[in-house]
Amino acid sequence: PKMISPATASAAMYIGNGITCIALPRKQLGEVYLNGTQLPVNDEAQAGWKFMGITALQLGATLLVADKVLTGDDKKKMNMGIAAGGAAAAGMFAVNGFCTDMVKPEMRIMNAIGNAAVAGLAIKALMEK
Repeated sequence: PKMISPATASAAMYIGNGITCIALPRKQLGEVYLNGTQLPVNDEAQAGWKFMGITALQLGATLLVADKVLTGDDKKKMNMGIAAGGAAAAGMFAVNGFCTDMVKPEMRIMNAIGNAAVAGLAIKALMEK
């Protein structure tokens, strides 16, 4: 059976997180994602979550299109970027102060593992070609 492509896996992570960031108000997002130590009202954070969501949706859509049209060295470069981004995001969830102090442990673990898996798929794809 054919594995999901690194770009599709990465896009699924970005689009899922992007929808969550845009759709949920801060209170509900905080209840799902954060541990309750953050400021209850923070317009800057609210705007940041929404902009992050918009950016995630744009990136996810771009990855889905790029996965269909890129070939050869260009696809390898895309997979290198996906591997680097997945590894960096996994590292952020593992050690970044905001993540360790304010993100619920189960959300940190889920995001770190998901991003590490995306990086692993991209590395696997690079080794196969």
